[in-house]
Amino acid sequence: MSPDRAGATPADILIVDDTPANLRLLSQMLTENGYQVRPAPSGSVALAAAQAQPPDLILLDIRMPEMDGYQVCKRLKSDASTRDIPIIFISALNETRDKVKAFAIGGVDYVTKPLQLPEVLARVKTHLALRRLQTELQDVNLRLEDTNKKMEQELILAGEVQAGFLPRVLPEVSGWQFSVTLKSARETSGDFYDVNLLADGHVTIMVADVVDKGVGAALFMALSWILIRTYAAEYPTDPELVLTAVNRRILEDTNANQFVAVSYGILDPDTGRFVYCNAGNCPPIVFRSRGTHRLKKLVNTGIPLGLLEDRTWDKAVVQLDPGDVLVLYTDGITEAQNEKEEFYGETRLLDSIRTNLDGSAEGISQRILADLQEFVGSAPQYDDITLSVLVRESAEIERSRVDFPAVPRVVAQWHWQSPAHNR
Repeated sequence: MSPDRAGATPADILIVDDTPANLRLLSQMLTENGYQVRPAPSGSVALAAAQAQPPDLILLDIRMPEMDGYQVCKRLKSDASTRDIPIIFISALNETRDKVKAFAIGGVDYVTKPLQLPEVLARVKTHLALRRLQTELQDVNLRLEDTNKKMEQELILAGEVQAGFLPRVLPEVSGWQFSVTLKSARETSGDFYDVNLLADGHVTIMVADVVDKGVGAALFMALSWILIRTYAAEYPTDPELVLTAVNRRILEDTNANQFVAVSYGILDPDTGRFVYCNAGNCPPIVFRSRGTHRLKKLVNTGIPLGLLEDRTWDKAVVQLDPGDVLVLYTDGITEAQNEKEEFYGETRLLDSIRTNLDGSAEGISQRILADLQEFVGSAPQYDDITLSVLVRESAEIERSRVDFPAVPRVVAQWHWQSPAHNR
Protein backbone atom coordinates (compact mmCIF):
# COMPACT_ATOMS: atom_id res chain seq x y z
CA MET A 1 0.00 0.00 0.00
CA SER A 2 2.91 2.40 0.38
CA PRO A 3 4.35 4.37 -2.54
CA ASP A 4 7.53 5.47 -0.81
CA ARG A 5 9.34 2.19 -0.20
CA ALA A 6 11.33 0.22 -2.74
CA GLY A 7 9.44 -2.82 -3.97
CA ALA A 8 6.20 -1.77 -2.31
CA THR A 9 2.89 -1.73 -4.16
CA PRO A 10 2.18 1.82 -5.45
CA ALA A 11 -0.30 3.71 -3.33
CA ASP A 12 -3.80 3.98 -4.81
CA ILE A 13 -5.08 7.56 -4.96
CA LEU A 14 -8.61 8.53 -5.91
CA ILE A 15 -8.89 12.05 -7.45
CA VAL A 16 -12.37 13.58 -7.41
CA ASP A 17 -12.93 16.73 -9.49
CA ASP A 18 -15.56 17.74 -12.03
CA THR A 19 -13.02 19.78 -14.03
CA PRO A 20 -11.25 17.56 -16.60
CA ALA A 21 -8.16 19.80 -16.70
CA ASN A 22 -7.65 19.40 -12.94
CA LEU A 23 -8.07 15.64 -13.20
CA ARG A 24 -5.47 15.42 -16.00
CA LEU A 25 -3.00 17.66 -14.19
CA LEU A 26 -3.16 15.84 -10.88
CA SER A 27 -3.25 12.41 -12.50
CA GLN A 28 -0.15 13.11 -14.57
CA MET A 29 1.81 14.49 -11.63
CA LEU A 30 0.98 11.62 -9.31
CA THR A 31 1.51 8.95 -11.97
CA GLU A 32 4.95 10.36 -12.76
CA ASN A 33 5.80 10.08 -9.06
CA GLY A 34 4.95 6.40 -8.95
CA TYR A 35 1.39 6.45 -7.65
CA GLN A 36 -1.57 4.49 -8.94
CA VAL A 37 -4.31 6.96 -9.83
CA ARG A 38 -8.06 6.63 -10.34
CA PRO A 39 -9.86 9.77 -11.58
CA ALA A 40 -13.53 10.33 -10.69
CA PRO A 41 -15.45 13.19 -12.39
CA SER A 42 -18.30 13.33 -9.82
CA GLY A 43 -19.19 12.60 -6.23
CA SER A 44 -21.41 9.62 -7.07
CA VAL A 45 -18.68 8.01 -9.20
CA ALA A 46 -16.19 8.61 -6.39
CA LEU A 47 -18.42 6.90 -3.82
CA ALA A 48 -18.92 3.86 -6.03
CA ALA A 49 -15.19 3.62 -6.74
CA ALA A 50 -14.21 3.98 -3.07
CA GLN A 51 -16.74 1.38 -1.89
CA ALA A 52 -15.75 -1.08 -4.61
CA GLN A 53 -12.04 -0.76 -3.81
CA PRO A 54 -11.08 1.59 -0.97
CA PRO A 55 -8.10 3.75 -2.01
CA ASP A 56 -5.18 4.73 0.20
CA LEU A 57 -5.90 8.46 -0.18
CA ILE A 58 -8.55 10.72 -1.69
CA LEU A 59 -8.05 14.18 -3.24
CA LEU A 60 -11.51 15.74 -3.13
CA ASP A 61 -12.84 18.89 -4.77
CA ILE A 62 -15.63 20.74 -2.92
CA ARG A 63 -17.61 22.53 -5.63
CA MET A 64 -19.20 19.84 -7.78
CA PRO A 65 -22.73 19.52 -9.23
CA GLU A 66 -25.32 17.10 -7.76
CA MET A 67 -23.11 16.16 -4.76
CA ASP A 68 -20.44 18.48 -3.38
CA GLY A 69 -17.25 17.42 -1.65
CA TYR A 70 -18.68 17.92 1.83
CA GLN A 71 -21.51 15.48 1.08
CA VAL A 72 -19.10 12.95 -0.40
CA CYS A 73 -16.90 13.18 2.68
CA LYS A 74 -19.81 12.66 5.05
CA ARG A 75 -20.93 9.59 3.11
CA LEU A 76 -17.44 8.14 3.16
CA LYS A 77 -17.02 8.74 6.89
CA SER A 78 -20.36 7.05 7.65
CA ASP A 79 -19.28 3.81 5.95
CA ALA A 80 -17.09 1.47 7.99
CA SER A 81 -15.25 0.29 4.86
CA THR A 82 -14.16 3.83 3.88
CA ARG A 83 -14.16 5.64 7.24
CA ASP A 84 -10.40 5.58 7.74
CA ILE A 85 -9.35 6.76 4.27
CA PRO A 86 -7.51 10.11 4.59
CA ILE A 87 -9.20 12.88 2.56
CA ILE A 88 -7.38 16.00 1.34
CA PHE A 89 -9.78 18.72 0.22
CA ILE A 90 -8.73 20.69 -2.88
CA SER A 91 -10.76 23.81 -3.52
CA ALA A 92 -10.78 27.39 -4.67
CA LEU A 93 -12.77 28.25 -1.54
CA ASN A 94 -10.36 30.10 0.70
CA GLU A 95 -12.58 31.28 3.55
CA THR A 96 -11.75 30.11 7.04
CA ARG A 97 -15.27 28.79 7.57
CA ASP A 98 -14.87 26.47 4.53
CA LYS A 99 -11.64 25.04 5.89
CA VAL A 100 -13.11 24.61 9.38
CA LYS A 101 -16.09 22.75 7.93
CA ALA A 102 -13.78 20.49 5.91
CA PHE A 103 -11.80 19.50 8.98
CA ALA A 104 -14.94 19.15 11.12
CA ILE A 105 -16.46 16.49 8.84
CA GLY A 106 -13.26 14.42 8.68
CA GLY A 107 -10.78 15.95 6.24
CA VAL A 108 -7.11 15.63 7.14
CA ASP A 109 -5.82 18.55 5.01
CA TYR A 110 -6.94 21.43 2.81
CA VAL A 111 -5.13 22.73 -0.30
CA THR A 112 -6.36 25.83 -2.09
CA LYS A 113 -6.48 26.45 -5.84
CA PRO A 114 -4.71 27.45 -8.00
CA LEU A 115 -2.69 24.37 -7.20
CA GLN A 116 1.02 24.38 -6.50
CA LEU A 117 1.99 20.88 -7.60
CA PRO A 118 5.06 20.53 -5.31
CA GLU A 119 2.84 21.46 -2.38
CA VAL A 120 0.19 18.92 -3.38
CA LEU A 121 2.85 16.23 -3.78
CA ALA A 122 4.34 17.03 -0.36
CA ARG A 123 0.91 16.83 1.29
CA VAL A 124 0.18 13.53 -0.48
CA LYS A 125 3.48 12.00 0.69
CA THR A 126 2.92 13.17 4.27
CA HIS A 127 -0.59 11.77 4.60
CA LEU A 128 0.24 8.50 2.89
CA ALA A 129 3.12 8.06 5.34
CA LEU A 130 0.75 8.81 8.22
CA ARG A 131 -1.80 6.41 6.76
CA ARG A 132 0.86 3.71 6.49
CA LEU A 133 1.85 4.23 10.11
CA GLN A 134 -1.80 4.13 11.16
CA THR A 135 -2.31 0.85 9.29
CA GLU A 136 0.82 -0.64 10.81
CA LEU A 137 -0.32 0.47 14.25
CA GLN A 138 -3.73 -1.11 13.69
CA ASP A 139 -2.02 -4.36 12.68
CA VAL A 140 0.15 -4.24 15.79
CA ASN A 141 -2.91 -3.58 17.95
CA LEU A 142 -4.72 -6.54 16.43
CA ARG A 143 -1.74 -8.77 17.15
CA LEU A 144 -1.54 -7.39 20.68
CA GLU A 145 -5.25 -8.04 21.21
CA ASP A 146 -4.77 -11.62 20.05
CA THR A 147 -1.73 -12.02 22.32
CA ASN A 148 -3.59 -10.49 25.25
CA LYS A 149 -6.52 -12.86 24.74
CA LYS A 150 -4.16 -15.82 24.77
CA MET A 151 -2.40 -14.48 27.88
CA GLU A 152 -5.76 -13.92 29.59
CA GLN A 153 -6.79 -17.50 28.83
CA GLU A 154 -3.47 -18.75 30.18
CA LEU A 155 -3.87 -16.66 33.34
CA ILE A 156 -7.37 -18.02 33.87
CA LEU A 157 -6.00 -21.54 33.50
CA ALA A 158 -3.15 -20.68 35.90
CA GLY A 159 -5.71 -19.40 38.39
CA GLU A 160 -7.68 -22.63 38.12
CA VAL A 161 -4.52 -24.65 38.70
CA GLN A 162 -3.59 -22.40 41.61
CA ALA A 163 -7.05 -22.73 43.16
CA GLY A 164 -6.68 -26.50 42.92
CA PHE A 165 -3.97 -26.35 45.58
CA LEU A 166 -6.36 -24.96 48.18
CA PRO A 167 -8.84 -27.15 50.06
CA ARG A 168 -12.40 -26.84 48.78
CA VAL A 169 -13.85 -29.09 51.49
CA LEU A 170 -13.02 -28.13 55.05
CA PRO A 171 -12.49 -30.80 57.71
CA GLU A 172 -15.43 -31.89 59.83
CA VAL A 173 -14.47 -31.55 63.48
CA SER A 174 -17.02 -32.13 66.20
CA GLY A 175 -17.79 -28.98 68.18
CA TRP A 176 -16.16 -26.61 65.70
CA GLN A 177 -17.24 -24.57 62.68
CA PHE A 178 -14.89 -23.37 59.92
CA SER A 179 -15.42 -20.93 57.08
CA VAL A 180 -12.94 -19.63 54.52
CA THR A 181 -13.39 -17.19 51.64
CA LEU A 182 -10.74 -16.11 49.15
CA LYS A 183 -11.62 -13.44 46.61
CA SER A 184 -8.78 -12.61 44.23
CA ALA A 185 -8.27 -9.21 42.65
CA ARG A 186 -6.88 -10.78 39.46
CA GLU A 187 -6.98 -14.08 37.59
CA THR A 188 -4.30 -15.37 39.95
CA SER A 189 -3.87 -14.67 43.64
CA GLY A 190 -1.04 -13.89 46.02
CA ASP A 191 -3.26 -14.77 49.00
CA PHE A 192 -3.73 -18.35 50.16
CA TYR A 193 -5.15 -20.29 53.08
CA ASP A 194 -5.35 -23.72 54.62
CA VAL A 195 -7.53 -25.62 57.08
CA ASN A 196 -6.03 -29.09 57.38
CA LEU A 197 -6.78 -32.02 59.68
CA LEU A 198 -3.52 -33.70 60.70
CA ALA A 199 -3.06 -37.37 61.44
CA ASP A 200 -2.90 -36.77 65.20
CA GLY A 201 -6.28 -34.95 65.17
CA HIS A 202 -4.91 -31.43 65.37
CA VAL A 203 -6.08 -28.86 62.81
CA THR A 204 -3.74 -26.38 61.12
CA ILE A 205 -5.29 -23.02 60.25
CA MET A 206 -3.56 -20.46 58.07
CA VAL A 207 -4.10 -17.36 55.98
CA ALA A 208 -1.19 -15.77 54.12
CA ASP A 209 -0.37 -12.99 51.71
CA VAL A 210 2.54 -12.84 49.27
CA VAL A 211 3.61 -9.20 49.30
CA ASP A 212 3.44 -8.74 45.54
CA LYS A 213 0.97 -9.20 42.70
CA GLY A 214 0.78 -10.99 39.38
CA VAL A 215 2.11 -14.29 38.09
CA GLY A 216 5.30 -14.13 40.16
CA ALA A 217 3.27 -13.83 43.36
CA ALA A 218 1.07 -16.72 42.26
CA LEU A 219 4.08 -18.98 41.74
CA PHE A 220 5.56 -17.91 45.08
CA MET A 221 2.19 -18.59 46.70
CA ALA A 222 2.14 -22.15 45.34
CA LEU A 223 5.68 -22.81 46.62
CA SER A 224 4.90 -21.36 50.06
CA TRP A 225 1.65 -23.31 50.43
CA ILE A 226 3.34 -26.60 49.54
CA LEU A 227 6.25 -25.98 51.92
CA ILE A 228 3.96 -25.05 54.83
CA ARG A 229 1.80 -28.14 54.21
CA THR A 230 4.92 -30.33 54.08
CA TYR A 231 6.50 -29.05 57.29
CA ALA A 232 3.13 -28.97 59.09
CA ALA A 233 3.11 -32.75 58.89
CA GLU A 234 6.72 -32.89 60.16
CA TYR A 235 6.09 -30.53 63.10
CA PRO A 236 2.42 -31.13 63.98
CA THR A 237 2.50 -29.22 67.28
CA ASP A 238 5.20 -26.60 66.69
CA PRO A 239 4.21 -23.72 64.37
CA GLU A 240 7.48 -21.88 65.02
CA LEU A 241 9.47 -24.84 63.65
CA VAL A 242 7.22 -24.97 60.60
CA LEU A 243 7.86 -21.32 59.76
CA THR A 244 11.59 -21.59 60.46
CA ALA A 245 11.91 -24.55 58.09
CA VAL A 246 9.83 -22.88 55.39
CA ASN A 247 11.85 -19.66 55.65
CA ARG A 248 15.09 -21.58 55.28
CA ARG A 249 13.87 -23.45 52.21
CA ILE A 250 12.54 -20.28 50.54
CA LEU A 251 15.88 -18.50 50.93
CA GLU A 252 17.94 -21.56 49.95
CA ASP A 253 15.92 -22.60 46.92
CA THR A 254 14.76 -19.32 45.37
CA ASN A 255 16.05 -15.93 44.32
CA ALA A 256 12.58 -14.45 44.03
CA ASN A 257 13.16 -11.41 46.27
CA GLN A 258 9.63 -11.87 47.53
CA PHE A 259 8.25 -12.52 50.98
CA VAL A 260 5.06 -13.80 52.49
CA ALA A 261 3.14 -12.69 55.58
CA VAL A 262 1.59 -15.65 57.41
CA SER A 263 -0.84 -16.24 60.25
CA TYR A 264 -0.40 -19.92 61.13
CA GLY A 265 -1.72 -21.87 64.06
CA ILE A 266 -2.40 -25.38 65.31
CA LEU A 267 -5.68 -26.14 67.06
CA ASP A 268 -6.25 -28.96 69.53
CA PRO A 269 -9.99 -29.53 69.06
CA ASP A 270 -10.32 -31.46 72.30
CA THR A 271 -8.97 -28.73 74.58
CA GLY A 272 -9.42 -25.58 72.48
CA ARG A 273 -5.72 -24.77 72.79
CA PHE A 274 -4.52 -22.76 69.78
CA VAL A 275 -0.75 -22.47 69.35
CA TYR A 276 0.19 -19.90 66.74
CA CYS A 277 2.78 -17.74 65.05
CA ASN A 278 1.98 -14.51 63.26
CA ALA A 279 4.70 -13.70 60.74
CA GLY A 280 4.01 -10.11 59.76
CA ASN A 281 0.37 -10.64 58.83
CA CYS A 282 -2.69 -8.76 60.09
CA PRO A 283 -3.24 -9.84 63.72
CA PRO A 284 -5.94 -12.51 64.01
CA ILE A 285 -8.79 -11.55 66.35
CA VAL A 286 -10.40 -13.56 69.14
CA PHE A 287 -13.83 -12.55 70.43
CA ARG A 288 -14.67 -14.28 73.65
CA SER A 289 -18.21 -15.24 74.60
CA ARG A 290 -17.75 -14.42 78.25
CA GLY A 291 -15.48 -12.49 80.57
CA THR A 292 -14.49 -8.85 80.87
CA HIS A 293 -11.80 -8.71 78.19
CA ARG A 294 -13.72 -10.09 75.25
CA LEU A 295 -11.37 -8.91 72.48
CA LYS A 296 -7.85 -10.26 71.99
CA LYS A 297 -5.49 -9.59 69.06
CA LEU A 298 -2.90 -12.21 68.22
CA VAL A 299 -0.01 -9.85 67.54
CA ASN A 300 3.11 -10.53 65.50
CA THR A 301 5.58 -13.09 66.80
CA GLY A 302 8.10 -12.55 64.00
CA ILE A 303 8.76 -11.07 60.57
CA PRO A 304 7.38 -12.33 57.23
CA LEU A 305 8.97 -15.37 55.62
CA GLY A 306 11.61 -14.97 52.92
CA LEU A 307 13.35 -11.86 54.26
CA LEU A 308 16.27 -12.94 56.46
CA GLU A 309 18.26 -16.12 56.98
CA ASP A 310 18.67 -17.75 60.40
CA ARG A 311 15.52 -16.04 61.66
CA THR A 312 13.31 -17.79 64.21
CA TRP A 313 9.74 -17.19 65.30
CA ASP A 314 8.21 -17.17 68.74
CA LYS A 315 5.04 -19.09 69.34
CA ALA A 316 2.14 -18.01 71.49
CA VAL A 317 -0.90 -19.76 72.92
CA VAL A 318 -4.52 -18.69 73.21
CA GLN A 319 -7.33 -20.71 74.74
CA LEU A 320 -10.55 -20.89 72.69
CA ASP A 321 -13.50 -21.64 74.94
CA PRO A 322 -17.07 -22.60 73.95
CA GLY A 323 -18.71 -19.69 72.14
CA ASP A 324 -15.43 -18.01 71.17
CA VAL A 325 -14.81 -16.74 67.64
CA LEU A 326 -11.44 -16.55 65.88
CA VAL A 327 -11.07 -14.42 62.73
CA LEU A 328 -7.99 -14.51 60.48
CA TYR A 329 -7.69 -12.21 57.48
CA THR A 330 -5.34 -10.47 55.06
CA ASP A 331 -4.91 -6.74 54.51
CA GLY A 332 -7.08 -6.87 51.40
CA ILE A 333 -9.96 -6.36 53.84
CA THR A 334 -8.70 -3.54 56.03
CA GLU A 335 -7.03 -1.72 53.12
CA ALA A 336 -10.02 -1.98 50.78
CA GLN A 337 -11.01 1.49 49.55
CA ASN A 338 -14.30 3.07 48.54
CA GLU A 339 -14.90 5.67 45.83
CA LYS A 340 -13.60 8.38 48.19
CA GLU A 341 -10.36 6.42 48.66
CA GLU A 342 -11.19 5.85 52.33
CA PHE A 343 -9.95 2.62 53.92
CA TYR A 344 -12.31 0.04 55.38
CA GLY A 345 -9.95 -0.23 58.33
CA GLU A 346 -9.59 -2.39 61.40
CA THR A 347 -12.14 -0.47 63.47
CA ARG A 348 -14.97 -1.15 61.03
CA LEU A 349 -13.90 -4.78 60.73
CA LEU A 350 -14.05 -5.18 64.52
CA ASP A 351 -17.48 -3.55 64.63
CA SER A 352 -18.72 -5.86 61.89
CA ILE A 353 -17.52 -8.94 63.74
CA ARG A 354 -18.84 -7.71 67.07
CA THR A 355 -22.37 -7.13 65.76
CA ASN A 356 -22.58 -10.60 64.18
CA LEU A 357 -21.18 -12.86 66.89
CA ASP A 358 -24.48 -14.71 67.25
CA GLY A 359 -24.14 -16.23 63.78
CA SER A 360 -22.48 -19.38 62.52
CA ALA A 361 -18.92 -19.25 61.20
CA GLU A 362 -20.29 -18.97 57.67
CA GLY A 363 -22.87 -16.41 58.76
CA ILE A 364 -20.24 -14.20 60.39
CA SER A 365 -18.08 -14.45 57.29
CA GLN A 366 -20.94 -13.53 54.96
CA ARG A 367 -21.95 -10.55 57.06
CA ILE A 368 -18.37 -9.22 57.16
CA LEU A 369 -18.06 -9.53 53.39
CA ALA A 370 -21.46 -7.93 52.85
CA ASP A 371 -20.45 -4.98 55.04
CA LEU A 372 -17.16 -4.72 53.16
CA GLN A 373 -18.98 -4.71 49.82
CA GLU A 374 -21.41 -2.06 51.05
CA PHE A 375 -18.48 0.13 52.09
CA VAL A 376 -16.50 -0.35 48.87
CA GLY A 377 -19.45 0.16 46.54
CA SER A 378 -18.40 0.36 42.90
CA ALA A 379 -14.73 1.04 43.62
CA PRO A 380 -12.38 -1.52 42.03
CA GLN A 381 -10.74 -4.25 44.09
CA TYR A 382 -6.99 -3.69 44.21
CA ASP A 383 -5.87 -6.52 46.48
CA ASP A 384 -6.75 -10.12 47.21
CA ILE A 385 -9.13 -10.75 50.10
CA THR A 386 -8.93 -13.75 52.39
CA LEU A 387 -11.14 -14.29 55.42
CA SER A 388 -11.18 -17.29 57.73
CA VAL A 389 -13.63 -17.66 60.63
CA LEU A 390 -13.46 -20.30 63.35
CA VAL A 391 -16.22 -20.81 65.93
CA ARG A 392 -16.15 -23.14 68.91
CA GLU A 393 -19.68 -24.32 69.44
CA SER A 394 -21.40 -23.92 72.79
CA ALA A 395 -24.41 -25.59 74.32
CA GLU A 396 -25.21 -22.41 76.25
CA ILE A 397 -24.86 -20.04 73.27
CA GLU A 398 -27.11 -21.16 70.46
CA ARG A 399 -25.63 -20.49 67.04
CA SER A 400 -28.54 -21.04 64.72
CA ARG A 401 -27.98 -21.39 61.02
CA VAL A 402 -29.00 -18.21 59.13
CA ASP A 403 -29.25 -17.86 55.35
CA PHE A 404 -27.46 -14.68 54.37
CA PRO A 405 -27.77 -12.94 50.99
CA ALA A 406 -24.98 -13.68 48.57
CA VAL A 407 -22.10 -11.22 48.48
CA PRO A 408 -21.50 -9.71 45.00
CA ARG A 409 -18.46 -11.28 43.36
CA VAL A 410 -16.06 -10.15 40.69
CA VAL A 411 -16.99 -12.15 37.62
CA ALA A 412 -14.06 -13.43 35.51
CA GLN A 413 -11.74 -13.57 38.50
CA TRP A 414 -11.38 -16.80 40.39
CA HIS A 415 -12.47 -16.99 43.98
CA TRP A 416 -13.61 -19.75 46.23
CA GLN A 417 -16.01 -19.59 49.14
CA SER A 418 -16.22 -22.41 51.59
CA PRO A 419 -19.29 -24.64 52.07
CA ALA A 420 -21.93 -22.99 54.19
CA HIS A 421 -21.29 -24.88 57.40
CA ASN A 422 -18.99 -27.58 58.69
CA ARG A 423 -19.55 -29.71 61.74
